[in-house]
Amino acid sequence: MEHILTVTGLNTCYGRSHILFDVGFDVPRGETVCLMGRNGVGKTTTFRSLMGLTPPKSGRIALKGRQCAGLPSYRMARAGLGFVPEDRRIFGPFTVLENLEFGVIPGRQGIWNLDTVLAQFPILKNFTNRNGSTLSGGEQQMLTIARALMGNPEVLILDEPTEGLSPVIVGELKDLVIRLKEAGTTILLAEQHLKFAMAVADRVVLLDKGHVVHRADIATFREEKEIQRKYLAV
Repeated sequence: MEHILTVTGLNTCYGRSHILFDVGFDVPRGETVCLMGRNGVGKTTTFRSLMGLTPPKSGRIALKGRQCAGLPSYRMARAGLGFVPEDRRIFGPFTVLENLEFGVIPGRQGIWNLDTVLAQFPILKNFTNRNGSTLSGGEQQMLTIARALMGNPEVLILDEPTEGLSPVIVGELKDLVIRLKEAGTTILLAEQHLKFAMAVADRVVLLDKGHVVHRADIATFREEKEIQRKYLAV
């Protein structure tokens, strides 16, 4: 099994506050790995560390075997990490089409271009000339994922993609992630929505107070009810 992303011994601080403690996990090519845990356990900080937005104090981040911990965010994007933050951050004054074009990373090649991306996001096809600020929350979430794909990432990182979305949109997002998996996309996501995670993930990594406390394949995790109650309060 090829691990396209390997994280080892990640320690990250905000000032004097130590947030991540020796966090480590692997992301196999073509699989979906889900970081889970309650609010404040370090999921977003892990992603910010991976992207160079909050550089780790120590640890190793290897993308396709290349050490890249501490690189600035634009170089992490060029290396192949596509990040969809929790707050979406679309470019509101620009159209859907312009937002998608902003996602292109010169020199990166792959299966994703305007035609293939819009084929996966039919909801956006009719809105290409609308400003991003006029879209609903669910449509904006789809746009941010589509924009990240335009950069042909090696790993697509989704931070709490279902946050604040209606059950109908969550269902559409679940179907989208499954389609992306079928297209061979490697996905790393943070999620609290247990049913959503169960539907899309191949593996689960549980965080608690900045530590990795449990790892399991999804079939095993489905049966670990006590672990779910302890760390997810379900």
